[in-house]
Amino acid sequence: MRQRDAMKKPDTISDADWELLQDQTSSLARIKRDAKADVAAYLSNPEGRSTGSGPDPTVPTGLPTLLLTVIGRKSGERRTTPLVFLQHGEDMVVVGSLAGYDSHPAWYLNIRDNPRCWVQLDRNKMSATAREASEAEREALWPQLTAMFPNWGFFQSQTDRPFPIVILSPTGSA
Repeated sequence: MRQRDAMKKPDTISDADWELLQDQTSSLARIKRDAKADVAAYLSNPEGRSTGSGPDPTVPTGLPTLLLTVIGRKSGERRTTPLVFLQHGEDMVVVGSLAGYDSHPAWYLNIRDNPRCWVQLDRNKMSATAREASEAEREALWPQLTAMFPNWGFFQSQTDRPFPIVILSPTGSA
């Protein structure tokens, strides 16, 4: 991975947004801390989160967000993280970017070991099964994903690790 402070600002982002993005992704500890705070904020006021029109001014407008709960592969405990997603028919598509760090996010490692998971969209909770997109699905989905959230394309350019694209298929109510 390239040095985080050596990253070049992409043309698609303002100076102020670039400064914020660099701060928010400055360390894995910061990303983890912010994710915990985002989960708490989502749970305290979930309305509109799945459409990107939620009440929290610190969450970028227009980015649909879900809560993904997985079983920890080491602990066996449920772990919840907020993820930007693309609605794809009945399924939801998420990206394991971890802001371009060289390691996969923990949620991805957990569902790779156990694809059973739970998704929350606003107040609606459902069980789901996770699977990695096929190569053909990946090729079709990646342009849609980066059009919705250009930072994924930028983050991908910061690492040699291909980002997993994961499809979450609902299986029933939680």
